[in-house]
Amino acid sequence: MIALPLAAPPLVPCTQCAKCCTYVAVGINAPRGVRGVTEILWYLYHDGVSVYRDGSGEWSVVFATRCRHLQDDLLCGIYERRPHVCRTFDNTTCEVNSEGGTSFETPGAFLEWVRRRRPRLFRSLPAHLPAPAALAR
Repeated sequence: MIALPLAAPPLVPCTQCAKCCTYVAVGINAPRGVRGVTEILWYLYHDGVSVYRDGSGEWSVVFATRCRHLQDDLLCGIYERRPHVCRTFDNTTCEVNSEGGTSFETPGAFLEWVRRRRPRLFRSLPAHLPAPAALAR
């Protein structure tokens, strides 16, 4: 019996999602040491901020904020004169249609990832962390 490859799911079109118009993401360094981990925790201590690791290992801090030009129909109100950064977005490479990304919304979720993926680094963190109750917020 020959296994046939599964068909890729259809791509979500930009006009159905427009998620990329609801945040600003800035590339950051991967958390390679205690300082990197605590910097990511600092981001996650703020409301409306998350951290995203894409499938290729690139990290970004994400600030939830809707573009003032995104219309209710999920179309761009300034499409013909949109900024260059908007012109580089492509629904074939966005996080909605890509595989393997991880979003961290809370300090606890990120610390659990560090515990599983970087156990030695995790063991060196207690002196740099607030009490567990503060991490739950």
